[in-house]
Amino acid sequence: MNTTDIKTAAILLAPGFEEIEALTPFDLLRRAGIDTTLVSVENKIGCTGTMGLEVTGLTPMKDYDFTKADALIIPGGPGYEVLEQNQEVTDLIQSFGRDKTLGAICAGSSIPGKLGLYKDRDYTVVPDLNGDFGGTFEKVHAVISGNIVTGISVGGAFEFALDLIRVLKSPEAADDIARATCWTL
Repeated sequence: MNTTDIKTAAILLAPGFEEIEALTPFDLLRRAGIDTTLVSVENKIGCTGTMGLEVTGLTPMKDYDFTKADALIIPGGPGYEVLEQNQEVTDLIQSFGRDKTLGAICAGSSIPGKLGLYKDRDYTVVPDLNGDFGGTFEKVHAVISGNIVTGISVGGAFEFALDLIRVLKSPEAADDIARATCWTL
């Protein structure tokens, strides 16, 4: 874990990532003072999302020190298949799921499920990709189950990000961001 007071998070991007599911957590975590980095699993400085948005200024995966990160976040979109087929990524997902904070949303949430990380836990995932993951599926926007935070899809991205803040910082920090962004009126 990060030994400083500032928490850190890495959001993994692969071509076809779902923009809202990656950029909403990026934005809200940064607003909460969490040092959040967009990391390219293809080791490039740019990546194009499912809706055609090209994001640049990414940190190549080979240059990011995951041992210093407090959280790993997996967005959905068709890019989840690239993540799922990358052994280094699945090893990271398993490691964070055991020892740190793991966030996964939409199709990205199916990967930890297939890796057995939802056994005896509550979770959510886009319903079409829900499988026999050994836990309890909840059809809600986001679920916190210990150190694992899951989100259902694009519509749950804001609540998913706020739940990550709850886990990484505090419920009060999440409430502050909810008020500051007018999520809570």
